[in-house]
Amino acid sequence: MMILKPTRRVQILSCVVMALVIFKSVSPERQLTAADPKQSDFIVFDEYFHDKALRLDLYQCGDARELVTTLQNLIEEPSWPENPKSLLTPFAYGKFMVKVHDAASNRLIYSKGFDSLFAEYATTKPALMGTKRVFQTTARIPLPKAAVKLTIERRNGDNSLSAVLTEQLLPSDIRIRREAVGSEDQSFDVQVKGSHHDCLDIVFLAEGYSELQLDKFKSDVQKMTDALLSAAPYASSRDRINIRGVFRKSEESGTDQPHKGIFKNTALNSSFNTLDIDRYLLLDDNHRMHQMAARVTYDVIVVLVNTTTYGGGAICLDYCVCTTDSPLSQMVFLHEFGHALAYLADEYVGNVSYNDIYPEGIEPVEPNITRQLDPNRIKWKSLLSKDVALPTLPTRGKSEERIVGAFEGGGYLSKGMYRPQATCWMGSANAKVGFCAVCEDAIQRMIDYYAPR
Repeated sequence: MMILKPTRRVQILSCVVMALVIFKSVSPERQLTAADPKQSDFIVFDEYFHDKALRLDLYQCGDARELVTTLQNLIEEPSWPENPKSLLTPFAYGKFMVKVHDAASNRLIYSKGFDSLFAEYATTKPALMGTKRVFQTTARIPLPKAAVKLTIERRNGDNSLSAVLTEQLLPSDIRIRREAVGSEDQSFDVQVKGSHHDCLDIVFLAEGYSELQLDKFKSDVQKMTDALLSAAPYASSRDRINIRGVFRKSEESGTDQPHKGIFKNTALNSSFNTLDIDRYLLLDDNHRMHQMAARVTYDVIVVLVNTTTYGGGAICLDYCVCTTDSPLSQMVFLHEFGHALAYLADEYVGNVSYNDIYPEGIEPVEPNITRQLDPNRIKWKSLLSKDVALPTLPTRGKSEERIVGAFEGGGYLSKGMYRPQATCWMGSANAKVGFCAVCEDAIQRMIDYYAPR
C-alpha cells in the first residue's frame, strides 16, 4: 500500500477568534482559474523585487468549519529560487494561494498555490466534531522593493478562493529577520547543472542521523537521486535539475513511532502516526524545516528519515518525507515527490482518515484524477487513447497498461472518481509500473515551470 497524506500532533497555541468558512456546491463543470502565464511576461522582476526570498512563517488554527491564519515571522532568505519570468502561477493548484499586489498600483505581481497540514486535518473526524488544532505552514514570495499587499486565500469547497489573511508589507518592516543562515549545518552538492533561476532545485534534509552518520546520509541522498534521475520524465530533464543536501545531526537515530512506544530526539521532530495512520510520516515543525533548507537554494524539500520502517508522506507544493532503509524506500520517495512537486493525487482507494476531501459533484484540482467523463471536457483529453470508452473498463490484458482513459477508482474513492490509466506509481509501489502518461505530463509541466527550456 502506498503512503497517505494527513496530520500530526502539534502544540496547541492559545489564540483565536475563528473565521467561519462556508462551503458551497457547484457543478463539476466549474472552471478552475489560474493566471495566464503570459501575464508574467509583462511583469519586470527587477522593477518590483530583489533577487532574494521572503519566507512567511504562518500558523493555522481551526477545525472543519473555522480557520484563523496568522503571520508569525518574516525571514529574508539570500536568494529567490524560481524563474523571474514565472511570477504568476499558471496552475490552479493548492488548498491555499499566496498573492502579492503592488500597493501603489494594486497590480498583481506574484501568485502561487500551496498546501498545508491543516487542509488535511480539516477533513478528519476530530475536526468535523469541532476539535481545534494549530499547525505550522510556510509560504515564500520574492522580497519586495516597495510596499505591497500580501493576501493568503483559501480554496472553498466549490474551488473558489476567499481571503483568510491580508497584510500590508513594507521593505523596512522591522518584523523582517535578516540574520545569517546558521553555520551548524553542513551542505553539499550532488549535482548542479545551472543557475537556480533556470533549474529545478531540490534539497535533501537529514532527519534522525547521528553526528557520525554524515556518510550514510550522503549515500542515502545519492540512492534517491539515482532513483529520481532514472525515472521518466525526470531522466530526460536531468540537465535542468540541481540537487543538494543539508546535514544536521540528531541526538538520536531514527524517528518517533508512537504506535510502538518509540520516541526519538531528532533534528526535525518527525513522527509516524500522522492523523493516527501508522505509516504516515511527517513533521511537527514546518518552520524549522524551512530554516534548515534555507542553507541552500531550493524549490522543493525532501526529508530523509533514517529508519528501516516503511512509510512517508507529503504536503503538496512544499515537501515530502520518506524513510531510507525499507525495501520500498525508493518507490515511496518517487510517489511522495510526485505530490510535493506536481500536486499529483493518490490514485489508490480507501484507508485514510479523510472525510469528503473531494466533495461530491466538484471536479478536483489535481491533474490526475477526475469526475468528468465527457471526452471533450476531461482534463487529459489530449492524451486519451483513440476511441477509448469513458468510463474505461479493466481488460486485465497487457494492452490495458498503455490505454489512457478513465478507470474508476482514485483519490481514495472506489466510485465516482477516475484515474487516467489502470496502473501508476501514484497508486502502486510496483517498480515496473512507472508513472502514467498524465502524471508524466503533469510532472514535466512543473519541471518546465521551474526550469524553462
